[in-house]
Amino acid sequence: MKLLILNLGLILNLISNGQSLGVKTEGIEFPDSVLLDNQTLKLNGLGLRKATVFKVKVYAAALYLNEVAKDPDKILSSKEPKTLMMKFFRDVSKEQINEAWDKAFESNSSQFKLELSQLKAIMPNAKEGDLFEYLFSKDKTEFKLNRITRGSMPGGDWGKALLSTWIGKNPPTEELKKGLLNIADE
Repeated sequence: MKLLILNLGLILNLISNGQSLGVKTEGIEFPDSVLLDNQTLKLNGLGLRKATVFKVKVYAAALYLNEVAKDPDKILSSKEPKTLMMKFFRDVSKEQINEAWDKAFESNSSQFKLELSQLKAIMPNAKEGDLFEYLFSKDKTEFKLNRITRGSMPGGDWGKALLSTWIGKNPPTEELKKGLLNIADE
């Protein structure tokens, strides 16, 4: 009986957070949908970020859209809300994260220096198990650490540029991009 009550409590908690039970990748579970701006966003795809020649797992990521899509240009140009979640496999320092942001924007968009510096200022050290969330609305882009808002910035072109660092022309890895777009290797 206690187990049933515990499971019901977990389900009610997930529902009240606007999430439903979901899928696992590499032992990390993501909900199959999330709520943003009163819209239910569906899981589009899951990807892994690996680093170094040793392919060390850094984080698993999940992309949520109002409609499942594989075309990054269509996703980036859409004004519909989007969410990207990242769950860390290991500790990553703020300095390492900010170096990755510099590299990502250098290869994807040289604009948005002010917004990038604001994002880097609110970046924490990531600890194993931490959840980073980027919520892309029409008017703002919000960053959360473990479900707590750390900062909010303008949306629009900045949000598009930020999301393009994962699914644009120069992602951290093609494997991560293909996973988020749910594109199978051919």
